Amino acid sequence: MKHRILITVTDTHRFWQFTLGQMIRWVVLALLLALLTAGVAGWLYLKALEDAYEEATLRQKVLEREVAGLQKEAETLSAQIEARQEALERLGERLTDLEVLVGEKPGESFSTPTRLENVTLSAAQLALLFTIVPNGEPLPYEGVTSAFGWRTHPVTKRREFHPGIDLRAKTRKPVWTTADGVVEFAGYHKRSGYGNLVIVDHGFGFKTYYGHLRKVTVRKGDTVVKGDVVGISGNTGLSTAPHLHYEIRFLASSVNPYWFIRWRKADYTTIFKKVKRVPWESFIALVSHMAAQAIPPSSPPARE
Repeated sequence: MKHRILITVTDTHRFWQFTLGQMIRWVVLALLLALLTAGVAGWLYLKALEDAYEEATLRQKVLEREVAGLQKEAETLSAQIEARQEALERLGERLTDLEVLVGEKPGESFSTPTRLENVTLSAAQLALLFTIVPNGEPLPYEGVTSAFGWRTHPVTKRREFHPGIDLRAKTRKPVWTTADGVVEFAGYHKRSGYGNLVIVDHGFGFKTYYGHLRKVTVRKGDTVVKGDVVGISGNTGLSTAPHLHYEIRFLASSVNPYWFIRWRKADYTTIFKKVKRVPWESFIALVSHMAAQAIPPSSPPARE
């Protein structure tokens, strides 16, 4: 029998005996366990560093795309500003030409509104202007039940902005479009609360809305001319009584329809003062150019 070293560990109650071979095995196992633990911890740490690096790289790419997008937007805005400046310069030239055409003397002392007030349009130019821009009543005028602007909604009782005008109307009355255009929407409109709604795109930035209709008589894509019937008045949607919600938007911004309803050829310059959101200078210059070139309105032609 080989000699072995016996190690005895004792206390007051009991004792343990280990051979040196057993101790070596325990030490080796402890070292292996320590190495394994350290290896796992190191791998987890490296994995965390790798994930952090990938996340940082991804964020950098996102930031680079955002910066590139902002640079592109800045370039686009710069180009738009330059185009706007050029358009204003062309507008001044067109107004000067128009003044000369109708007998006015061009002068730098006139502001644009003053120059417009002093311009007299021909019958052909007025006819063209009143074809492409909404004007007059969309149904026989019997008064206003709710004006344009802030109000308490009669159904929801919340204070909100009223983007149109509510015209008093009995049910089953014909509703017609107030300028030439193309029907953009025709049907029941849930989100707005307008019920049966017709939207007509007149071009040149103008759109008209006809809401709470009992019946829609046109379809999306139909071409309409001023005076064409687009629906029958009613009380659909969020409405407490029969009426017509009539709305005019220019470049997605609501404008007060009242002044367009009251707009007449005899005093056509009045609207230039009442409605400030529309660049009337551009319209006058455009109408003058179109009439001079004998070009019909850009609105679609009337149906046969």
